[in-house]
Amino acid sequence: MYIIGISAYYHDSSACLFKNGELIFACEEEKFTGIKHDSSFPKNTLDFIFKTFKIKRENVSHICYYENPVLKFKRVKDNIKPQIFKNPIYSINSYFKITKNIRNIKKELLKYCDNVFYSEHHLAHQYYSFYMSDYKEANCLSVDGVGEIDTLSFGIANNSGIEYKTISKYPHSIGLFYSAMTSYLGFKPNEGEYKMMGLSSYGDYIPLIDRVRKLITFENGELKCDMNVFCWDKSDKLMFNEKLYNILRVEQRLPNESIEIIHKNLAASVQKVYEEILFKIINYTNKFSSNTNLCLSGGCAYNGTANGKILKKTHIKSLWIPPAPSDAGSCIGACVHYLVKNNLLKQRINKNPFLGPRYNYEYYLKEIKKEKILNFILDSKLLEHISLQLKKGMVVGWYQGRCEFGARALGNRSILANPTLDGMKDKINKVIKKREGFRPFAPMVTKERQYDFFEMVEDIPYMNQVVRVKDEYVDVLKAVTHVDGTARVQTVKKNTKIHNLLIKFEQLTGIPILLNTSFNVKDKTMVLTPQDAIDTFYDTEMDILVLGNYVIYK
Repeated sequence: MYIIGISAYYHDSSACLFKNGELIFACEEEKFTGIKHDSSFPKNTLDFIFKTFKIKRENVSHICYYENPVLKFKRVKDNIKPQIFKNPIYSINSYFKITKNIRNIKKELLKYCDNVFYSEHHLAHQYYSFYMSDYKEANCLSVDGVGEIDTLSFGIANNSGIEYKTISKYPHSIGLFYSAMTSYLGFKPNEGEYKMMGLSSYGDYIPLIDRVRKLITFENGELKCDMNVFCWDKSDKLMFNEKLYNILRVEQRLPNESIEIIHKNLAASVQKVYEEILFKIINYTNKFSSNTNLCLSGGCAYNGTANGKILKKTHIKSLWIPPAPSDAGSCIGACVHYLVKNNLLKQRINKNPFLGPRYNYEYYLKEIKKEKILNFILDSKLLEHISLQLKKGMVVGWYQGRCEFGARALGNRSILANPTLDGMKDKINKVIKKREGFRPFAPMVTKERQYDFFEMVEDIPYMNQVVRVKDEYVDVLKAVTHVDGTARVQTVKKNTKIHNLLIKFEQLTGIPILLNTSFNVKDKTMVLTPQDAIDTFYDTEMDILVLGNYVIYK
C-alpha cells in the first residue's frame, strides 16, 4: 500500500512516499526546478516518484495534503470582512485567489488518488516532528508565519496521537514579524531570514532593543504584533508601512545598498527580541504540561541561534528538531497524521535524512576527459586521498548517494574544506559560494569528540542549533567559528562514509572536523544530479569534485 504526502502553494513545496507505513522517499520540488523555495504543485517530484518506484494510480490508497483548505478559506474571509469597503481591491483579490487555490488543490490531488486526507498545517508540523523523535511523550511547539488560521500552536504528544492547542492566531505571528524585519533589512522574506540571523552576530542589540520590543509582545499567553505598523493582513505586496520607521528611526535598507553598523544593530535587536518571545512562549507551555521533552517545528525552527539557547533559557531538558521543520517536512507530517489517526503507523519515522533521488555516476562522466578522473575501488583509498587534499587546503565538492531532504547539506551534497586554515571562510564565500562575506559556515564533527570542541548538551544531527565553540578552539577552528564565537554544529555518527572521512582527516590533523556547506552557489538550489554537481564544479574555483568514488580534477 502506497500513501503520498504533498505540501504546496505557499513555499517549499514537496512530496513524499510511504510504503506499508514506512517512509521511503521525500524531496522538495525546488531541487527539480532550480527555483528556490518553489511553491508550485510538486509535479516533477511526483513524476519522479511514480517513475522510479513504478507506481500506478491504482497503487495509491490515499493522498495526504498538509493543510485544510476549508479552514484557510475561513481565515481569508474573516480577514477581509472588516476591510472590504476600506480596502476593496485587496479584499476581492484575496477572495478570488483563495477560491482559485482551493479549486486547483482539489483538481491536482484527484489526479493521483480519489481518497484525499486533509491534515491541518500546524498538526502536520507537529506529527512530523514528534513521530520522528525517540520520545515516548513530549510537548510539541509549532512556530511559523501562518497556517490556516493559527500562527503558533502547542501539542501534548504520545504514541496515541497529539492533543492540540492554539496559542496564537493570524494576523499576530512571530514568524511574520521576523520575515517583515528581514524585508526591512533588504533581504527577501521567506528566504533571507537566515541572512539576518547571521548578520545579527555582528551587531549590538542594546541601542535599538527598546524600539524593537514595541513591535511584538507575548504576555499572559497572548502574542501581539503592532498591526498599525505591520500590514501583511492588508496587502499582498507590503509587510510594513511608513510607521515602522517612526518607531525604529532607522531607514529601510534596500537590497543593493551596503550593510552599515546600524543594520547590524537592528538585526541583533530583532534576533534578541525573537529569542525573548520564543523563550517566553516555551516557558508558558509549562502551564499545560510539565514534560521537559520538546519537539520544535515550523519554519521558525530553522533559527539555529535561538534553538541553541533553548536548553539554557527554558525549562526544557531535551530538544528535538527534524531535518525539514518548515513546510517541506509537512508532506511527511500529513501522512503520519493520517496513519496515526487510522492506527496504521507500525513504527516511528526513519531518521535518515537522505530520502531524495539517487543517480548513476557513470552516465554523467562520459563527457569528461578520462585523464581528469581517478576511480578508487576501495573507500579507504578514496578517503586517504581526499583527507590529504583537504589538509593541504583543497576545497572539495562532495556528492554521494541520495539527496538530503531539508534545507541543510548533511554530507551527500556538500562542499568540504579544512576548518583550521586562515582565509578559508573568505575564499569559499567569495569565489566558490559567491555570497555575502558575513555568512558563517558549519562544522561537521564526529559524535565521539563533539564535546571536546563544542559546548553541547545533546547530539545535533541536522545542523539546526548554534552552540559555543570552546574557548581553546576558537582560534583553531577559524573557518567555522562565527564572529560571536559560535558554530552551527552537525553531529556525525559512525558507520557512514562521511564519518570515515572525518576519522581520516583527524589522523592527519588531530581535528575530526570539516567545514561543511551546501553544494550550491548564491541564489541557486542545492545540486540534485551529478550533472548539476559537474556544472557547479566547473563554474566555481572548487579544486576537486568527488562523485561516489570518482575524483575529478580540473
